[in-house]
Amino acid sequence: MKKLLLLIPLLLFFIGFTYTRIIDSKIKNILDKIQLSENSADEMIFSNCSNPSFYFPNPRQLKNIAAGDKVAIVNEVGNYVKEYTSTKEFLNKYNEYKNGKKPEPPEKPKSVAEMKKEQKEAIKEGIENLEKTKKQMPKDQQASFDETIKSYKEQLKEVDDPDNPMYSAQMENSMKQMYEQQMKEYNENVAQWEKDYPSSPEPMIKAWLTKFLDGSKDIDFNAELAENQYGQKVFVKQSYESKADLWKVCFRAGKETTNAARKFAENWLKELK
Repeated sequence: MKKLLLLIPLLLFFIGFTYTRIIDSKIKNILDKIQLSENSADEMIFSNCSNPSFYFPNPRQLKNIAAGDKVAIVNEVGNYVKEYTSTKEFLNKYNEYKNGKKPEPPEKPKSVAEMKKEQKEAIKEGIENLEKTKKQMPKDQQASFDETIKSYKEQLKEVDDPDNPMYSAQMENSMKQMYEQQMKEYNENVAQWEKDYPSSPEPMIKAWLTKFLDGSKDIDFNAELAENQYGQKVFVKQSYESKADLWKVCFRAGKETTNAARKFAENWLKELK
């Protein structure tokens, strides 16, 4: 029974691309048992593929699922997923994910003349607001605004000062050079983005399958377990406790199930290559 329960994460690995699609009764039964909606499964599973990762919900609700032929189930679900990855729905989901990763271009700097104009307008607006507020205050409090208004007017003179370095040709040239450097970095990032996220989602699928195969190899299915002080099953060999979650899931799923999943993933990866 325990091996049956731990078969489910590997099934969820294979239903990783179900997105707005009517799923067959067997897969739907699994989702119903773990009380997971199709929409929630879609988001979780696509997230697994795009990271790539292998998160799965707790399978404790699956006690009443009939055992059946584990290898046949893995292959059935695997074929279903494989077929879905070639659909328009999956491509749309990938493109949405891809576009979300696209670098943002740098903002083009304003000219010195534009900056100067905006600064003057802001200072003038500040002076007008202070003078308006001053008139609304009692006479004995109006003088307290004079110093601030005077300061604003001094700032206005500084903006118009032809020797102000903030609005010089040198400043404009510096901003232009900085923008050119930012654009260079942006173009490099876009080139890398196009490499990492091509028009086809196949590289993403390959990366996901490869990570699964790397994480599920060299598993010691004969490893001993013992109960710790909290009543939890742990590996007797301490180094196994530090293994990744996927390694542990495959161990608990058992050799038959894991090998079936690995064989399907290997064959799929060969076809993609």
